[in-house]
Amino acid sequence: MISLIIHSVKDNRLVEIMGMKSKPRLREEKKESKEAKLDKEASPDEKEERIMVKKWKGKEWFNILAPGDLGAKLIGQTPTTDPKTIINRNIEVSIAELTGDNRKQHMKIRLRINRIEGKTCLTSFNGLESAREHIMRMVRKRNQKVESIFNTSTKDGWFLKTKFLVILNGNTTTTIQTKVRHFVAKQVMELTGKSTMKELLRRIISTEVQMKIKKEGSKIYPIRFSEVARLKVLRSPEFTVSEPREKTREEKRKERTEKVKEEQKKEAEPKEEKKPKEEPRPEKKEIKPKKTEIKK
Repeated sequence: MISLIIHSVKDNRLVEIMGMKSKPRLREEKKESKEAKLDKEASPDEKEERIMVKKWKGKEWFNILAPGDLGAKLIGQTPTTDPKTIINRNIEVSIAELTGDNRKQHMKIRLRINRIEGKTCLTSFNGLESAREHIMRMVRKRNQKVESIFNTSTKDGWFLKTKFLVILNGNTTTTIQTKVRHFVAKQVMELTGKSTMKELLRRIISTEVQMKIKKEGSKIYPIRFSEVARLKVLRSPEFTVSEPREKTREEKRKERTEKVKEEQKKEAEPKEEKKPKEEPRPEKKEIKPKKTEIKK
C-alpha cells in the first residue's frame, strides 16, 4: 500500500492515511476520581483505616444484659445495622464475671438473645459447660472416670440434657461403675424435678449438687471428684425449636428394613384369583301358542 501524507492547514497536523477514507478517532481518557487519587497517594496504614470506616459505617452499638436470675449485669456490646440479625445469637460468659467469684472461672454459661428493647438486648439461659482443662486436670492415674448422660425436666417446664462426671478413688469393676452411674442419674433427676430452673442454677453454681452426690455416693465407693460437665437446653418455655430434626442413620435403616419386610409379606401372601363377573342371563319369554281359526 502507498501511504499519502497530507499537510492540513486548519489544524496544522500530519495525518497519515493508510487506505482509510476518514480520520481515525482517538480514545477518550477516563478521568480519575478524587477518591482514587487519594488512595494512590495514601500510605498502607491510611488505606486500612479507610476500609474499616466503610465497614463500620451505619452500624449502631447495642448493650447485652444477663437475665434477671443471674443479676441482670452488662455483659458486653455488639454492633449491627439491622437489630433483627442479633436475635437468637448465643454468647458465652464465665460465671466469675457474673458472680465475681474467681473460683468459678472454669464454669461457662451460654446465653441466648431473645428480644431487643431500645438499644438493650435481653437474654435467657441456654446452657452450661465446664472447661475441658479443669476436668482433665482432675483425672489421674489409678482413678476411674464415670460419665453419666441422661435427660431431666424441671418444675417450670425446662427440658435438659445433663452430663455428670464422677471420679472414683481407684480402679473399680464394671458393676460398681453401673451402680454409681444409676445413683447419680436418680439423684439429679429427683433434684431437678423438685426445683425450678432458677433454683437449679443456684445450686449448681454454689456446688451444692456436686457436694451432695460426693457425700452420699461415697457410701457405694469413695468419690474423689464430682462435677456437672454439661447442661444443654433441649426445650424451654421461652422459645421452641421450629426447624425439623434430621433423622439419624439408625432411624433411616429401620425405615428401610420395615419397607422391605412389608414388601416381602405382600409377595408371600397368596393372591386371590379374580373370577370373571357372570353376566346376567336374559329372561326367557313365554311363547304363547297361536290360536288357529277353523273355517266352516
